[in-house]
Amino acid sequence: MANPLSNRVYGQVTIKNEHDNFRGDETLYISVRDSLRHDVECIELGSTTIQLRQGQRMPINYQCVFDPNKAHMKFEQIKSIPGGITLSASIERKDKLLYVNDTNLPLADEVDIQLVKVE
Repeated sequence: MANPLSNRVYGQVTIKNEHDNFRGDETLYISVRDSLRHDVECIELGSTTIQLRQGQRMPINYQCVFDPNKAHMKFEQIKSIPGGITLSASIERKDKLLYVNDTNLPLADEVDIQLVKVE
């Protein structure tokens, strides 16, 4: 059984070269993913959703609990492979993608995530 305290990642989310101007109808979505399956969709090991408030400022603190047993192979083995377990983050407004991370973020205990504006 996964221990939620040891199977979590936390940090801060920021937006690169943007001034935050949240209206209160945006959602921040963060997930821990098994990304090693190449041409097959990633397996989500855990996620957290944060509803942003009107006027909320960056950085935004987050914590995401995940279940390593959901990975397609032994977690410690896949975690040791570069790009095996990654974090993904995005901000959406009414199903429209506004911001997303544009780099692979390897899993660690603490990971700060920088998002970029989707053009």
